[in-house]
Amino acid sequence: MSRIFHLFARGVILLLLCAPVFGQAQSSRDASPRQKEVAVTIDDLPLNGPRIEIERLRATTGKLLDGIKRHRIPVVGFVNESLLYVPGETDARIALLKAWADAGVELGNHTFSHLGFKDASLAQYEDDFIRGESVTRMLMKEKRQRLRYFRHPFLQMGPTLELEKSFETFIAERGYRIAPVTVDTMDWMILAAYSKARAAGDTSMMKRVSDEYLKFAGEKFDFSEKVANELFGHPVKHILLLHANELNADNLDALVKVMTDRGYRFITLEEALKDPVYQYPERYVPTSDWLSLWSFSEGKKFTSPAPPEFIQKIYAEGQR
Repeated sequence: MSRIFHLFARGVILLLLCAPVFGQAQSSRDASPRQKEVAVTIDDLPLNGPRIEIERLRATTGKLLDGIKRHRIPVVGFVNESLLYVPGETDARIALLKAWADAGVELGNHTFSHLGFKDASLAQYEDDFIRGESVTRMLMKEKRQRLRYFRHPFLQMGPTLELEKSFETFIAERGYRIAPVTVDTMDWMILAAYSKARAAGDTSMMKRVSDEYLKFAGEKFDFSEKVANELFGHPVKHILLLHANELNADNLDALVKVMTDRGYRFITLEEALKDPVYQYPERYVPTSDWLSLWSFSEGKKFTSPAPPEFIQKIYAEGQR
């Protein structure tokens, strides 16, 4: 009897010792994958791309804002205040910018004239930054909010880390921090083909361009996920770059579906920037595309998808 008791006791002790291991294994199996999250940012408010008549701009703005509200997307919109000053339209354009704020979109600074950092001195860049906040600050103050975010035009950060940190110290004193990017749909390029087709009344081409845009956006999300997983071993809180243009206004519902079909939920830019990955890596390259920045720092190269050749060609012809 004593021997049986001792064998039983040893079995109980063994089970107790192994229980944490079994528990950890079960916990690991039951652990759900990390939620995919993305913060949506929109550049070049009130309008990206070719100038359009004010009524058409109102319609474009309305479509974008209706979609943002319908899908309950927290958005930060980055303003180029030089775009407000169109003869005979300044008041109307400021009213449209106010409509963004009234819709719950947080406004940010994108410089006054969309100035690239690599083509400007630090003093010039800081001056353009200050000029770019006068109307936007007034609108945010009406909402009892403050300006918090800055986006570099052309995604060009300072030519050196020292210059960039000097600039970031300067804007931090005014309450700002930078807003990097991890997913760029290159809508600014694809818009050229879309606008050309629209001007020609070619609805078939407009649909073709839209379909290619949505397909390409999906490819960019897949690419960004792959790179982040390879660099960090897990998903990151992504930051999406879009622009305030007709391409996005006409395709916003479908673009949202591209993201939700991949399991994304929308978060604020503030939430995204809490991800520890948004710290400067050891090696610096002057771009707000942080996938490129992280990859460069790790000495890795990834080939990003590109829009179809016919779209690149139309864009290049427009630049000439």
